[in-house]
Amino acid sequence: MAKKSSGPSKSQEIRDFYEANPTAKPKQVVEALAEKGVIVTPAFVSTIKSTSAKKGAKPKRAAKVAKSAGVSVRGSRPAAAKAAVKKSADVGLSLETLIKTKGLVKELGGIDNVISALHALKRLGE
Repeated sequence: MAKKSSGPSKSQEIRDFYEANPTAKPKQVVEALAEKGVIVTPAFVSTIKSTSAKKGAKPKRAAKVAKSAGVSVRGSRPAAAKAAVKKSADVGLSLETLIKTKGLVKELGGIDNVISALHALKRLGE
């Protein structure tokens, strides 16, 4: 069985060091942590730095549009939401249009009712 570390993880040590020294280079971090007895490589330091930076990144375009419309794209099926956005872009629909359509589906009581309404509308136009 693996030993449990009693102190902070190597990753946390790196994040803590960067918090105190945001302009430090990976090699400087390696040297400073080696003095504390924490052995890491410059590549590992770079990986932790880049993933830590991504956590505070700006939200993606789809999330911005959804947030402005009061809808969350995060949740139980974020991959499905992303796929829907991509597919809607292929046919020229915006996320905002999809969100409005979702409201219509809810208002009419389901997709089948919306399809029936669209068929009736199409027959009226013929």
